[in-house]
Amino acid sequence: MNIEFGISKIDVTPQSPCRMGGYNRKGAWTDVLDPIEVNASAVCVDLVPFILIELDSIMVSKDFSLSVKNAVSSKTGIDSSNIVVACIHTHSAPCYFKLAYEDTLPETELTSDLTGLATEAAVSAWASRSKATVSMEMLGIEGLYGNRNVQGGPADKQVSIFSFEDAQGGRPIGKMLFMSAHPTILNGKSAVLSADLIGHVRQRLERKYGCPVLCVNGTCGDVSTRFYRQGEGVAELERTANELCAQIESKRERAALRVDTPRWGSISMKSVYDAKTDPDWIEMTNRIEAMDASPMRDFLLKRQQLKLSMGKIELELPSQFAVIGNCIFITMPCDTCSTLGLDFKRAFSQYNVFVIGYANTYCNYLVPQEDYGKYFETYNSRTPRGVADAFVARIIQAVGAAL
Repeated sequence: MNIEFGISKIDVTPQSPCRMGGYNRKGAWTDVLDPIEVNASAVCVDLVPFILIELDSIMVSKDFSLSVKNAVSSKTGIDSSNIVVACIHTHSAPCYFKLAYEDTLPETELTSDLTGLATEAAVSAWASRSKATVSMEMLGIEGLYGNRNVQGGPADKQVSIFSFEDAQGGRPIGKMLFMSAHPTILNGKSAVLSADLIGHVRQRLERKYGCPVLCVNGTCGDVSTRFYRQGEGVAELERTANELCAQIESKRERAALRVDTPRWGSISMKSVYDAKTDPDWIEMTNRIEAMDASPMRDFLLKRQQLKLSMGKIELELPSQFAVIGNCIFITMPCDTCSTLGLDFKRAFSQYNVFVIGYANTYCNYLVPQEDYGKYFETYNSRTPRGVADAFVARIIQAVGAAL
């Protein structure tokens, strides 16, 4: 089986202070803790090409993704349906895009520059590709992150690493790491630019292995370090990243990997939400109003009123997928809660399933029906009860038809 792989990295750290995306911060960043990057990988299997672009950002917009996809397609000849634009969901990068539930305005000049730089990274990855061999390693992370609503609740703690080496001499070309955890150890009090946990893991692995590493964040909608923290700020970030990398080094095991001619496709589903007529919005609002006075009560009521003010919310939920040998790759346009991601794994238990989160647009949280209305994720959702489950079911049906 002919495999080609290329990878590219561009440092896009702003040279002057700018607004930050996440936590609805009011001011600009005051320092840079670690570089803000665009990483891109190009994989060609049996002459079928795929490009993945990962931004250090809290989200990507539909318009941005389409612009980058079209530009990359025109420069490489690769169909835009085989190109994915995603992000790692750090809350400490520049504000490139407007979040639905936050007031912070995007830095439009930086976003414009990022369009060109993301395109450049993808084209460079494609141009640098060479014949490669690939292997896969997996492990389970313990004691560092998990379900943030219920300790011990559903969470995908699997970390998977694809290693690409030159087919001739065995030289490391690059790695792709898949994990699922909110990179939010730095909180809203922090004013330093950072790719947070995923960025710090990336840096450490690159130093160790001597090659670029592209990191993918998967189904982390309700997964964080909340129940596992021993401190806060930069010190806690360093501790967690060090321990996570130590577990990767000591626990990773080679996994069986089969590569054959890819099968791929995409689906899209419409969602319509209107708080004015939504029974869950009414029930949740009544419940909050009955709470004792507190800052959290005020925050949740404000969030509910903001939802109401949005009127009818119409969203398009897109997903791309590819089946390559015994691996299935699925994009999700949102914060994907753990149960939904685990549904994919249960549906395709004979395969290794990898979710690429925050891809091609951002639809906020998709919450499974069983958890809808219970936790914070629903207050930050723009879809009604049942839509998330229906969307996942449609993806499963489409992937199943391709097998």
